Amino acid sequence: MPATASEPAVAAAAPRRRRDALPPPAEILPPAALLAAYAVLLVLDLSVPQPVDHSRYMDAARSFPSRPPNPIFDHQYLRIGLTAPTALVMKVFGYSEATYHAFPIAAALLLFGSVYAIGRLLFGRLVGAVSAVVLGCVGIVVVAGTELLPDLPATALFTAAVALAVALRRGLLGHRRVWLVVIGVLLGWSYLVREFIVFVWPLVPVLLWRRIGLRESLCLVTPVALTGVGETAFNAWLYGDPLARLHAGSGLGDLPSRPEVAKTFHDLPLWVYLWRLPQQLATLPEGPGLLLLLALTLAAGAVCAVRLVRAWRGGAQAGPDTRRAGVFALWIALLWVPLTLLGGVLNPAHPKLRLQLLRYWYPVFPAFVLGGVAALWLLGRAVRRPARARALAPAVVVCSVALLTTGLAVLGRPGAPGWAGSPRVSSDALPEFRSWLARSGARTVWADTKLYRVLPIYFVSRTGHRVWRGHLRPLTNATGPAAGDYVVSYSVGSDACPRCGDAAKAALPGVPSTWRPVLTTRDHLLHVWQVG
Repeated sequence: MPATASEPAVAAAAPRRRRDALPPPAEILPPAALLAAYAVLLVLDLSVPQPVDHSRYMDAARSFPSRPPNPIFDHQYLRIGLTAPTALVMKVFGYSEATYHAFPIAAALLLFGSVYAIGRLLFGRLVGAVSAVVLGCVGIVVVAGTELLPDLPATALFTAAVALAVALRRGLLGHRRVWLVVIGVLLGWSYLVREFIVFVWPLVPVLLWRRIGLRESLCLVTPVALTGVGETAFNAWLYGDPLARLHAGSGLGDLPSRPEVAKTFHDLPLWVYLWRLPQQLATLPEGPGLLLLLALTLAAGAVCAVRLVRAWRGGAQAGPDTRRAGVFALWIALLWVPLTLLGGVLNPAHPKLRLQLLRYWYPVFPAFVLGGVAALWLLGRAVRRPARARALAPAVVVCSVALLTTGLAVLGRPGAPGWAGSPRVSSDALPEFRSWLARSGARTVWADTKLYRVLPIYFVSRTGHRVWRGHLRPLTNATGPAAGDYVVSYSVGSDACPRCGDAAKAALPGVPSTWRPVLTTRDHLLHVWQVG
């Protein structure tokens, strides 16, 4: 959204008010109600902890600051923007569900509110509310909103910085230098959570171009610089390498992978790397809606680029709506270009990351949802109809696509079930197991090597109160447990915890006839036997 000397407000946006004036209740109540409803949705759909990266971040938080026992996990321990806040929560709630879910939920709510704010400021309440709801209900975002991984929190922090930059651009915030410091802190924090979020940082100076002076820009740059200096000193102290995280992150593509995994991102045709984002979006239940929003965002960006070139050659200036819609295509390009290059275009034999993992693409999700919804709204406004119909057209167009996309996300489509029925967010088997464990009197419990990493979260209540003080043992085969011990199996054939199910099936291909079943959870995903 290149700046001009003066930029008229969009009719649907709020009228400007005095900077020190409080927003009226009519401005606060709708987003507050949406945010509260989204918080309830997340709390009611907590994701099942996973025995992979998620548990590594919990381990890193428990021993923060520390180095991992195996250098292969350095990149996780070095993401202190995620592990440090989690360590603080762990001081209060221990190694518990509250600790596991707290920071991700806070980040998801920040993302939801920031998307609403950007849409509201640039295009009006309808675009803000619909964009927030559509993005918030995307299945992978619902799951990511309650699981301990860095991608969504980094996206949320950056999107919050963008929302503040838009508000500053429009002159809606007083104490500008204070807010510029806040933006700098958010950017620095986002880098400490996930390093390649820096690719989209240039969007912020683009939004603030010709809106802040040199001295004010120092208020933005200083926190970012201090973040870099602080991390460099921390890495030098802990690892003896000031650039430890950059070295660990740049080597992710060279980590050993199973042959079946390696062939999904090594030595592929060029078009596969270029087409990864739409290809992976198409696999989601809500894929048709998301692809439509992505296409509309890119189309709006192309229109904006053409009109800016014409204006540069002396033609008519691009209108404010065009520039506002085009900024989201720039947002996408800032991430798509470097990720695609590093993900295989530059060196197909040694990609730096796996582009098929959609969580790497989270930073552009707010861009194409906001951009697509805004493009639909603008198209609806452009329809030539009688005055009353012209007023309703944008709402009808936007809400129809939003309902379709959100419905597909929640309920799914043939061959692609929605997130509402997924055991990943609906299984209560592990809390049910905790209740049984607290009253069972069991002294020794055996679990496969993957579930072994998850179960300690459930030896305490949701808020960290210890409910079981027995011993947990890793199960590799049925001959290990002694008579009287208990064996637990979880998620065989389910996506609640796929690694747990695979490990349980490998360690326990059959249940000995002498074992007595003592618990089957209501969803039939977790089973406990007592060894006879």
